[in-house]
Amino acid sequence: MMNLLPTLSTHDLDRELKKPERLRLHPSRGATDAYGIEILGAPFDHINRNARIVIVGVTPGPTQARRSYDAVRAAAVKGIDPQADLERIKAEASFRGNVIEPNLKSLLEHGGLAESAGIEDIDNLWTKEASKVHFTSTIRYPTFINGKLFNNQIDSLEHPELRKYVETYLAEELASVPTDADIVALGQKGPRIVRHAARAAGIDSRRVVALPHPSGSATGAVRDFLSKNKTRSVRPCRCMLCDRTRIPKGWDLSSRFEMHDLVHGTGSSQRAG
Repeated sequence: MMNLLPTLSTHDLDRELKKPERLRLHPSRGATDAYGIEILGAPFDHINRNARIVIVGVTPGPTQARRSYDAVRAAAVKGIDPQADLERIKAEASFRGNVIEPNLKSLLEHGGLAESAGIEDIDNLWTKEASKVHFTSTIRYPTFINGKLFNNQIDSLEHPELRKYVETYLAEELASVPTDADIVALGQKGPRIVRHAARAAGIDSRRVVALPHPSGSATGAVRDFLSKNKTRSVRPCRCMLCDRTRIPKGWDLSSRFEMHDLVHGTGSSQRAG
């Protein structure tokens, strides 16, 4: 795949993201999946074995896949071996987007997880601080069901191919990081699946920390978490409700201010942007 990507045009990649064929890992060419599952290859194989925190989503989406493809192609143009640059490529592509990034940064800050992982500046999560993070998903590669992004519409542990990914790839990744690294499972259904992978890897499933998924479709759950739970960060929390100068332009979180201030006992002294 790493050799194939630089040969594909922008049009080819757009088509692959809509209807996987040349980059499809499952089902094999000419075969079909009873549930309409398709798994698309992408360069998300790197494991950060020194990570202080593991962040586990559901599956990389089209935006993340396209970022990874573009990173591989850019490396090829510069004459750099993309295979040797997998760490940067994965960090550049994981959990990226105008909504998911501020949501994820706020969740990690508010939950005290950024601080415990030694992340000094949450804004550098994908750059200078990326060496402390292992980004992954319950299904390592971009996965679709009936043409739509897979979001646990079916139980992945009940699907033979998806279960294999959980019990092999994800379990391998969890077993490869230090034993004191936090394992963060995102979403409502993610924690159960990640705990299953942990048990398959012989890891204490109590290490798994559950957080809302930072995607746009779960923004309400993110805001509930930030407003209804007191921050676990000892240092000044840099989530968007504890520091309102960090609320992205155009976002209205005013309905959450009162609950947040009541929980935190900050009242009118809360910083506002």
